[in-house]
Amino acid sequence: MLNRIFRSLNSLALSLLWVGIFFGLSGITSNRLNAEDQVVLTTLHVSPKLAQADCHLLEFPDGSKVLIDVGLGVDAPRSIIVDYFKKRQITFLDLVIISHCHKDHYGELLHLIKSGVKVGRVIVNVPDPIFNDTETFAGGYDHRDVQTTLNLLAQQKIPTETPTTGQRLWNGSRDGHFPALLEVVYLYDGVHGPNGKGDVNDTSIIVRLSYGKTRVLFTGDLNYKLGKYLADNANIYDLRADILKVPHHGAEGLAPNEFFDKVAPKVAIVSAPKTLWFSLRDKRARDYLNHLKAKTYVSGLDNDIIVTIFKKYYTVKTISPKPQVKQEPK
Repeated sequence: MLNRIFRSLNSLALSLLWVGIFFGLSGITSNRLNAEDQVVLTTLHVSPKLAQADCHLLEFPDGSKVLIDVGLGVDAPRSIIVDYFKKRQITFLDLVIISHCHKDHYGELLHLIKSGVKVGRVIVNVPDPIFNDTETFAGGYDHRDVQTTLNLLAQQKIPTETPTTGQRLWNGSRDGHFPALLEVVYLYDGVHGPNGKGDVNDTSIIVRLSYGKTRVLFTGDLNYKLGKYLADNANIYDLRADILKVPHHGAEGLAPNEFFDKVAPKVAIVSAPKTLWFSLRDKRARDYLNHLKAKTYVSGLDNDIIVTIFKKYYTVKTISPKPQVKQEPK
């Protein structure tokens, strides 16, 4: 009798043990999935003084990493981006997207590579040769420097590619069932297109990130003329986004207000020093984003800006004391 009772108790204990292990492992797996099932966008503060620049790191659920622009203010400490990568122990970038060929958007790429960071592929839109030697102002298009950069990338056996409108650049989904996509909304060479001749800023590759219910639009230095063309043809080029990387550091000459209307962002991210943001050059962008009631973050005020995108919502936090903001996508 006692033996039967002990056997029954042992069987029950073993069953409970297996149930505990099963649910324990399920819980561990669930926590792991919840921890990884997100896209993190970090806009690096690369304009600590007077000069502007862009650098945005995307980290995907599958562990892949994409850098959109790798610029640094010409008056900024040279080590800002390299030090950030070393601190984070990031040694490989699956993809680098150079929005356009101005040094404040690509100038630190070779420095980053020489520091030991490996790069899988580079997306770049080299302007039509008609622009060679046309921008003699500081920070203008330097086609010789661009060619030197491309040659050094080739020597490192890093492939480069010019994409096309509508092309999917990256899918960072972890399981294949929930896409984390980077796609080209629009690009052209600055000359041959329905918009006619523009300038080097208008060769910016317009890229959209889509994950869950959230969209982020990266616009490089999109200028007025092309911005108006895109706004006028928003039925063809879907511009809607919850988060907008404001073009041209917010400076005048950027896309028109109609473009902002079509995007209708809830959050705006501006890569600009605070002196530029509070200047007359950025007044239209400041005023119109306020009119749209878009929560605006400026790298020169907020330092690094970190957007964490989950399937149904996203959060924004900064290194500065600004409170964390949770947003539900439109």
